[in-house]
Amino acid sequence: MPEGPTAHKLTSKEQKRNRILQTAIEVFADKGYFTARMTDVAHAAHVADGTLYLYFDGKEDLLMTIFDQTLSQFIERLEHEMRSLDDPVDKLRVMVRLHLETLGRNRSLAHVLQIETRHTRKFMSQLTRGKFGKYLGLVRTIIEEGQATGRFKSSISAGLATNVVFGAVDEIIMSWLLAEDPSDLLRYLDPLMDVLIEGLAPCETTPQIEVD
Repeated sequence: MPEGPTAHKLTSKEQKRNRILQTAIEVFADKGYFTARMTDVAHAAHVADGTLYLYFDGKEDLLMTIFDQTLSQFIERLEHEMRSLDDPVDKLRVMVRLHLETLGRNRSLAHVLQIETRHTRKFMSQLTRGKFGKYLGLVRTIIEEGQATGRFKSSISAGLATNVVFGAVDEIIMSWLLAEDPSDLLRYLDPLMDVLIEGLAPCETTPQIEVD
């Protein structure tokens, strides 16, 4: 699992828990969440079946923990990197870069987050709450800051702009994930940012021409 800027030396219990999580990512990506069993995860992680239940309530809890922990670490990194930035455009770029970077370096994790989590009722019911709600809130804050400073147009709602930004990043990742021969996901950063910034930029006022 990716680590945030405040990562500390892990205890043996934390290391085992992370090993189980990483193993679960590989198993869910390979077998599919609904097909995979807790026994499959235990065997792949080289632990007893009962050991899994010392850390997680069940398979759904294991899946949601993967999702929440990934987002927690992403949000921590994003907030850390944005502290030194003033321009909302720079902040948005950091957000998009970290999103692509996080999933681009772990294809199995990308598969689980993009595909497997979205087939669970619990995930869909919490789509705009919890860690994911905080993620969307950060994107919206960047948009609102850009609108307040004149960097982004204020003619569209911050909520709509937030959905457009997330939707664009999400679709790029999904297309990359489904490609037979995927390239480096970060290569899409510049063209994606060009499209987003051009769409968010305030319209230039057309000078009025007086006719005699």
